[in-house]
Amino acid sequence: MPGNDESSLPDTEVHYLHSDHVGDDFRILVGHCQTAEPASHVLYLGDPSFNFGTAVETVRLLTHFADIPPVLIVSVGYRAATLSANEAPRSRDFTPSVDSRRPAPVPYELGGASRFLSFLRDELKPWVRQRYSIDPDDSTLFGFSLGGLFATYVLLNDPSTFGSYGIGSPSLDYDNGLMFDHETEYARTHTDLAAKVFFTVGEYENTQGEKRWLEGHSPRLRPSAEALYDPEPFDLIADTERMVDQLRGRDYPGLDIDFEILPREYHHTAPPLALSRSLRFLLNAPR
Repeated sequence: MPGNDESSLPDTEVHYLHSDHVGDDFRILVGHCQTAEPASHVLYLGDPSFNFGTAVETVRLLTHFADIPPVLIVSVGYRAATLSANEAPRSRDFTPSVDSRRPAPVPYELGGASRFLSFLRDELKPWVRQRYSIDPDDSTLFGFSLGGLFATYVLLNDPSTFGSYGIGSPSLDYDNGLMFDHETEYARTHTDLAAKVFFTVGEYENTQGEKRWLEGHSPRLRPSAEALYDPEPFDLIADTERMVDQLRGRDYPGLDIDFEILPREYHHTAPPLALSRSLRFLLNAPR
């Protein structure tokens, strides 16, 4: 690891960890919060190619102002470091099933969430415990978009894996709303859900917001935006509200849940705010 004077993001580490459960190597990025007191909490997240730096700097600011306790940031990614190259393996790991409406990026298949959960629980968390002498169960899982779908999957299938969950703009429409079936099944077989959970979604994360996003571009950037525009109807706001309402309606004694719609945010602009708001709620910071 380069010295801090040679690194644009000091006090961070890069490791590679093989998973027998998944059958792949993971690139593990670790960030330290730069406090005299050792970290007492672990933040786990995926998608490091777009959120590791944000997570490290957010945690450092919040700890600097004594809003949250010292946190170790552990981000799970892949050998390829670009957004486009990560799309195939993240789709494999974050999806709980094969959605016939959503072709799998070659050469990976969809539906690997159970194996990825096993990796986090049985391989990564013991590695964190051994290497950093920290209780990996005092932890938060943050996921956004497909990562939010995965975090919801963990919450509804093995909630004790993490102590708290930050779930941003989850793709709950995946496979015809499969997670709502998981929620119903969990409620049928359980009387409690012991977890602290914070859901977020952007105000413009629906079809109308997508049109607003496209129409707001300058003439110079409009052609690039049109190439990315997806006219397929969607409503992440309604889906997220529905999941929150169902969970609240169960009256689980051990569930501490809150939800926030982030004003004037689109799907790709919401992640930093979703992470910050999640940490402030989940770790009892001023709000």
